[in-house]
Amino acid sequence: MATAVTAAVSLPSSKTTSLSARTSIISPERISLKKVYNVYSHDWIPHQIFGQVIILFVQVPLFYRDISAGGRVVSIRAQVTTEAPAKVEKISKKNEEGVIVNKFKPKNPYIGRCLLNTKITGDDAPGETWHMVFSTEGEVPYREGQSIGVIADGVDKNGKPHKLRLYSIASSAIGDFGDSKTVSLCVKRLVYTNENGELVKGVCSNFLCDLKPGAEVKITGPVGKEMLMPKDPNATIIMLATGTGIAPFRSFLWKMFFEKHEDYKVGQL
Repeated sequence: MATAVTAAVSLPSSKTTSLSARTSIISPERISLKKVYNVYSHDWIPHQIFGQVIILFVQVPLFYRDISAGGRVVSIRAQVTTEAPAKVEKISKKNEEGVIVNKFKPKNPYIGRCLLNTKITGDDAPGETWHMVFSTEGEVPYREGQSIGVIADGVDKNGKPHKLRLYSIASSAIGDFGDSKTVSLCVKRLVYTNENGELVKGVCSNFLCDLKPGAEVKITGPVGKEMLMPKDPNATIIMLATGTGIAPFRSFLWKMFFEKHEDYKVGQL
């Protein structure tokens, strides 16, 4: 933060009674504050006027002081003002790219419809994973790497609507059907036995895995800006995932190798 010091110097001389005010801009490292709020400023008074260096002692906001200089007494009046640097507004690069978030919220979700729901794990697998496609009619625009929220039907043990659960989108921005009117998920059915020997079923995962084509689905979002697929087709992408964590990378791979885009052609692997 820069500090402006304005000083007017008066000389008790028959020829010169005062000098015009002089303003200096002093960097912060040249100013230190004392207990009585004095500012110690190494400001240089021109040599041809005083014949030597004078150190100004300045008090905020206004201070008068007589200083002996070259056998003469001069009166120095100075005022210090400080201004905070102008705040620089940060502009999100992702906002410039037109990333849409939270278009639909829990109180007003988009009502989609299940078009397809298929189990993609074998019968001897340790769990069930399902791939499902919902209609959006283009009303839920998203980018590869974003997520949507799903609100399961019914109420919780307190009689309140279920809270939304977030799921990574498993389809590219134009969807599995290529018409920009669908969104796909890859969901593992959550079923486990708790410490009391009771069978526990995940509310939303079981709701989704049990959906039949034609059933309605309450969708929120889209959300997320941190894991977007790079627009540069030559960007280096390292994908690490376990289980259904592969969902967002499916959307990446689908765009990279199963779709054709004039402005996106994958380089060498």
